[in-house]
Amino acid sequence: MKILVLAFALVSSTMLAAKDVPNEYKMTVTEKGFEPSSLKVKAGKPVTLKITRKTNATCAREITVPSQKLRVDLPLDKEVTVKLASLSKGEVKFGCAMDLMIGGVMFAE
Repeated sequence: MKILVLAFALVSSTMLAAKDVPNEYKMTVTEKGFEPSSLKVKAGKPVTLKITRKTNATCAREITVPSQKLRVDLPLDKEVTVKLASLSKGEVKFGCAMDLMIGGVMFAE
C-alpha cells in the first residue's frame, strides 16, 4: 500500500511539474543568424527568449517580432531577456530589425 501511495505521489508531482515548466528558450546570434532558427513553444503561455549575440558579422543587432510589435537591442556578448505575450497557435516570425535576416519561426502548439 505504501508503494502505491508513493508511486501516485511521484506521478502527480511529475504531472504538476510538467504543467509549470516555463516557456523559456536560449538562443544565440552567430554568423549563421539566430540559433536555433525555429522553436516549438506552448501556445497560450507567455514566452521568454534569452538571447546572446556572439558576433558583429550580421545585421542582427536587434530582434524584431512583428506580430508582437516588439523590437529589442541585442548588445554583443550580453544575454538579453525578451518577454513575449501569450502566443496563439500557429507561426510567429522573428528576425533582424532591417528585415534582411529572417531569424526563424516559433511554432506555437
